[in-house]
Amino acid sequence: MTTYNIIASTDESTVVAEYAPHYRTAAEYQSEADLEREFIQLLTGQGYEYLPIANEAALIDNLRRQLETLNDIKFTNGEWERFFSERIASANEGIVEKTRKIPLI
Repeated sequence: MTTYNIIASTDESTVVAEYAPHYRTAAEYQSEADLEREFIQLLTGQGYEYLPIANEAALIDNLRRQLETLNDIKFTNGEWERFFSERIASANEGIVEKTRKIPLI
């Protein structure tokens, strides 16, 4: 089945593109692991650094480093603990509230 898509249209002419859909079988679909690997390769090819995070402590340490770098500051351990517990991971908030605030930090 061939489909024609209008690319541009004026009173005088119309430009169309011919599109023949390629149907794939389930054997051609990419696994989630392959998709993740390809995505990581794409990002590292664009200059992003891949940082394997193995546990929550490593994730929190990376967050601290990134916030310090972004804001050109250095937290003392006490400042970081207070900031993290009051502003990022408050015990009074659920996962939804915590997730909403990350883009605002």
